[in-house]
Amino acid sequence: MGQSIRPSQFITTYGPGAILEGPNGPRVINDIAQSDILKFKLVEELEIGDQRLSESLLQGAGIIRIPTNAELQLAETDEVYATKPFPSWSLCIKRNHNKLYRYQFNSFVGCPDCGNLKSSYEAWQKSRREAIRFVLACPNGHLDDVNWVKLVRHKKSSCSPKYLLWKGGGGALKNVSIACPDCGGSFNLGSAYATEHECKGRYPEKGQDTPGCDEPARMMQRGASNLRVAEIISSLTIPNRDTRLHQLLAHSSVINIIYISDIKSKEDLLVKLKALVDRRRLQANIYEEISRYDDSTILNAISDVCEPINVQNELDYRVAEFNALQVAATRGAPLYPSSTPGSPPLFEVVRKDIKTFAGPNGKKLRITPVSRLRVVMVQTGYRRLDLINGQSVDTVYHEGIKDWYPGVETFGEGIFIDFAPLDTQNDQLIMSGSEYSNWIKGFDNYETDNEENSAVKKEQLHPVFVWWHTLSHRLISSLSIDSGYSAASIRERIYIKFDEENENIVSGGILLYTTQPGGDGTLGGLIGLVPEFNKVLYRAFRGVHTCSNDPLCGEENFGPNKLNGAACYACQFVSETSCEHRNLTLDRNLLLKNLP
Repeated sequence: MGQSIRPSQFITTYGPGAILEGPNGPRVINDIAQSDILKFKLVEELEIGDQRLSESLLQGAGIIRIPTNAELQLAETDEVYATKPFPSWSLCIKRNHNKLYRYQFNSFVGCPDCGNLKSSYEAWQKSRREAIRFVLACPNGHLDDVNWVKLVRHKKSSCSPKYLLWKGGGGALKNVSIACPDCGGSFNLGSAYATEHECKGRYPEKGQDTPGCDEPARMMQRGASNLRVAEIISSLTIPNRDTRLHQLLAHSSVINIIYISDIKSKEDLLVKLKALVDRRRLQANIYEEISRYDDSTILNAISDVCEPINVQNELDYRVAEFNALQVAATRGAPLYPSSTPGSPPLFEVVRKDIKTFAGPNGKKLRITPVSRLRVVMVQTGYRRLDLINGQSVDTVYHEGIKDWYPGVETFGEGIFIDFAPLDTQNDQLIMSGSEYSNWIKGFDNYETDNEENSAVKKEQLHPVFVWWHTLSHRLISSLSIDSGYSAASIRERIYIKFDEENENIVSGGILLYTTQPGGDGTLGGLIGLVPEFNKVLYRAFRGVHTCSNDPLCGEENFGPNKLNGAACYACQFVSETSCEHRNLTLDRNLLLKNLP
């Protein structure tokens, strides 16, 4: 029986190369090519359509989802996604045993002191439950077993023991020594843990090695948080590609037909799609669902998906979302109700529900409830050990001429917050103070200090971004009190926009949202707080001047080799599932001295 994880966990926490703790010991998750999920369904049947994301930030790659046991009509205990046992060494800690050993295939013996068991399977299971907790990893993304035999300083050059002796214990690694039973040679575990080791270039999740890795490997505990950190790109579905029909047309097989054909009518499209269904290149249910829309609706949607996507980088991508949210906060969305029964919009803002509230200094904040939204998250890769300068290992699956990344689509609700447009010119907050000067200096000198600030993009050092990011974290903590959602389940998207004619004119905003897989979304716990959002704002601003770690926390300033101002676990940091920016670029003193 394997360990169960949700498809969303596969993207946000686990994924290829992660070590999963299962009932039969730890296992490494394979990459998609070795996952066996394509034995159950074709890649086209697992596709998530997001044209804007695929054709811009993913450079034409598709998005593939992980199927569930329920979808495949399999028992919860059946394996859907293949994994491998890892690490291969085990430690028997029974009294007076303390043997470090490696199980031999088909053997009835695991630990030599435990003797023969009833079957080789039982011996293998025992070895898996006793798997050693140490592994080797390097900043290039490689992962390997520790070569325990080689670490021993053998007294005989021909020594090749079948097991090793684990001596000592207690709360420190330096109290443990590992010895060879044949020659008596040994080494200290604490010293080995702090020493650099040769990297063999192994990718157990890929089933391959890349010889010649010149990065030293470090011994790590297999449950360490920095052993693998996922790199995630997320996308908000926005107008004018925000209906179910647009989503259907974004399917790779359908969009390719649209691009290469001159579609003049609904009938033209359906004839070409029927040919794809006959060749099993398109699911019949997609064809049937598209056929339910009328001719004009289909032609208008085709016109939308054929519009060029002018995105140069992630900042442009976010600015498009920011513009769509601001338009919706002014006029509502969609502008016209859906005429198709059973086809709710994927992006919805009810104009009459938008509220404005004054901050502590009288500046008005516009609070826009987004009652429906769709978010697609894609895991593009992961890093090990060095999360800033380490090499990213991609999670791409190559299928013929097209690449695919694992992803998940979720549905839910959110609250968009920006400054009321009639409050001040350009929706700007005029900031001042030493904290503002420090951050704007870091922003201006980004290229010069890029080696120190490579953990963040340039725009994330701008005081406007830092201000909104800091406010976002305080609002997440405040919302969790009354919304019914824990702080860990509320996510953020920080927006910053530079005026095209004057870079000194900068606006910003935040979207706080919660989503879950499935078409029904969430139950309105967030947007239900909008009518009395002044209470949420009051709690967020009330304690900004204090922290239980003051005066140490309050005296911190942004500067060289430091990507936070006054911010710590007691006052500003939130869960890694909530913060998109690893709790960097935060400063409550900047917020305190520039309250709205």
